[in-house]
Amino acid sequence: MKIKPLCFYAVILTSFLTFCNNSHIDNTPAPPIGGYNVYMGHIHNHTAFSDGKGTPYEAFAYARDIAKMDFLGITDHAEKINNEKWAILASAADEYNQDNRFVTFRGFEWSSSSNYGHIAVIETADYCRSDDTATDSFEKLCSWIKSRNGIAFFNHPGREDYNNREFNHFTTTPVDNFAGMELWNKKKGFDEFYYNDGYTTGDGNMGYYDEALQRGWHIGASGSGDDHSATWGTKQPFRLAVLARSKTRKDIITAFRERRFYSTLDLNLSLSFKINKKEMGSRISPGAYMAEIRADDGSEDDTFISVVLIKNGIIINSWSPGQKNIDITQNITASTNEYYYIRVKQSDGDEAISSPIWIE
Repeated sequence: MKIKPLCFYAVILTSFLTFCNNSHIDNTPAPPIGGYNVYMGHIHNHTAFSDGKGTPYEAFAYARDIAKMDFLGITDHAEKINNEKWAILASAADEYNQDNRFVTFRGFEWSSSSNYGHIAVIETADYCRSDDTATDSFEKLCSWIKSRNGIAFFNHPGREDYNNREFNHFTTTPVDNFAGMELWNKKKGFDEFYYNDGYTTGDGNMGYYDEALQRGWHIGASGSGDDHSATWGTKQPFRLAVLARSKTRKDIITAFRERRFYSTLDLNLSLSFKINKKEMGSRISPGAYMAEIRADDGSEDDTFISVVLIKNGIIINSWSPGQKNIDITQNITASTNEYYYIRVKQSDGDEAISSPIWIE
């Protein structure tokens, strides 16, 4: 039996008291939708292995037992970890990963001191650092991730653009291993990381998300707590929501690779967006199709007041349903090099944004 350090119980007690004071956290499960279950969690978080608090064991236990999340990833800064910590991260993730109860991911955050940005990476056997010559640029990192078939997420876009070269402003040849971009981070929501003018002026005020999509990156709508204070999943009610068949590491990894996920500021909001019966994240051929938008909320008092359909960064239709459940269909003629996604808003101001469907 593994004996937990005394600090484990101190962190859990302190964090539980913090959780009790966060009355906005509602752990009513998100209803299944579109033929999938909805699983809520975070991928990008920290412990004392880099610049956060607590151990990976404490993080996984807290996220599972206190925050009641379905999955958690620990991605401590690669520049602050070593091989011993990397091995402990794997041990902790394997110990707490349990099919149909809680899913864990070991990863790292490549954190460029030269302002190429911060990127969370999971599903690799090893890690790399931004201060190693082999991976000290965004292009080199892309090659490294591709060679290992890892899964990467753009973290808090715009925050590290001091030298006007964060993520090379997405001009690097797109790498399919990049699955998502944070549209919220910590307690900062869509207002900072989605509703913005991005890196480029004169493009109709497109934000970072649409600028990347316009440049051919196949990325979905993610977000993460980026926790440094041992409050994994309770500091905010925001979630990365995954549409998967079951709560297993295999199925959630499949959903990440297929971009079958959405970003939500409401932790029990269910969202499905299909074109030609294909769920968000799909890549389909051009043609005349039916788009289907479905949303539901696990709470009784939230209604959807706005739904917008977006094509290539521009709203092409909108609805004001005023209902708790929505089921909208729309005929569209989809052409090559287009992408579509949806955005929904509730009466309390919470929003959710889907991953796109690409026409190729």
